[in-house]
Amino acid sequence: MELHYLKLFHAVASFLSLSRAAEELHISQPAVSIQIKKLEEEIGLKLFERKGRQVYLTQSGIILYRYTTKIFDLVGQATAELYSLKGTIWGKVQVGASNTPGIYIMPRILGKYKKKYPDVVTNLHVKTTYEIENMLYQNQLDFAIMGGGVSREDIFNLEKLMVDEVILAVSPENPLAQRGIVTAEELIKEQYITHEHNSALFRLVENIVEELGLPFTVAMSLGSIDAIKQAISYNLGISFVPRISIELELELGLIKEIKIKNKEWKYPYYLVHHKGKQFAPAVEKLIELCKKELKEMGGKNN
Repeated sequence: MELHYLKLFHAVASFLSLSRAAEELHISQPAVSIQIKKLEEEIGLKLFERKGRQVYLTQSGIILYRYTTKIFDLVGQATAELYSLKGTIWGKVQVGASNTPGIYIMPRILGKYKKKYPDVVTNLHVKTTYEIENMLYQNQLDFAIMGGGVSREDIFNLEKLMVDEVILAVSPENPLAQRGIVTAEELIKEQYITHEHNSALFRLVENIVEELGLPFTVAMSLGSIDAIKQAISYNLGISFVPRISIELELELGLIKEIKIKNKEWKYPYYLVHHKGKQFAPAVEKLIELCKKELKEMGGKNN
């Protein structure tokens, strides 16, 4: 098996998409299809199943993908270490983040990182908690910064880097906005704006409302925290959100913070990666910067 064919197979298996692989490798989609077929003919096994436009790995494909992941991880590490001998940090970093850290924390960190290590290509994937965890599981990411944690602690290493405050956010037009402090009972008729169901932000609101003993009446579910903030500002409902995501709106008076008597909640952010994963120098440097920046931000919030 030629390394060229393995690289092409690995791209298709990583994206489970012929078009995405073609885009990544800068070749045409028909060329990808032809070369995958040649690889399958060479080894005498089907590597992919195609159902319409969707591509799935066969059992043979899963086994080969497990090995190509190790092969290209080693190639990347070897290349990066050779560059490091010349005093240059080089390579590509695939980092994931759930919505809140992905939007409000990671861009600033990546900006600092790029200035310090201009030869490193960084790709930031911002998705729901479920999607990022799945990408980690499939080894498509070097590491992730996750709000609220993950479900598979048996295979992932979690390191808490920062704890944020959770606030009840309402529109200035909401009568509650004039109160400042309310009791749980005063929220009984309120409706909630939430993130998508497979996100940590949805579970955050659901758990708090359940703890307060209130009916969980969802006014709408939205795909981004920016959309949630817009809906709150237009008085379409209320929500519990991490403070870091709403600081600007609070400062401008577009959204008001309400406290609930004798209650407070926290929202942690974790560094997450596969247990025992070996990192190239470029990844190690970004992890170090993430730890430093989030711990400093956490100290300011305490």
